[in-house]
Amino acid sequence: MNKAADAFEEIIALASDNGAAISFRGRMFSESAYFDDETSTLTRLRLFSCEDGSHVYSIVSGAGAQKSRRHYIVSRSGEMCQVSDGRHTISMPIEMLFASVFGLCGIDPARAEELRPSIEEALRASGE
Repeated sequence: MNKAADAFEEIIALASDNGAAISFRGRMFSESAYFDDETSTLTRLRLFSCEDGSHVYSIVSGAGAQKSRRHYIVSRSGEMCQVSDGRHTISMPIEMLFASVFGLCGIDPARAEELRPSIEEALRASGE
């Protein structure tokens, strides 16, 4: 059996609080979690590589009974990328994507510089 084809056999379905659920064939590329002591919020970030070459970022945050679920589909074309939440799509230069990821994930700007190298490495590696 072809190992490259096997890598994308899983069908992944993600719900979103904006009502735009998605389903795609892909695999998880990376996963991390961050806990904010001040707000007692746990944020789980997952990056998926899709069969069609796009990527999906899933961000789930929760504190107590409150939960927030978001996902963003990112496709790249040269130095530009398109980002969609399932309802709205925007195009931006790839470098602007890095800054956007921090805001979308709710990462404190003071902590962003500490986390930037690992997130950039994951974003760049997933596009190769």
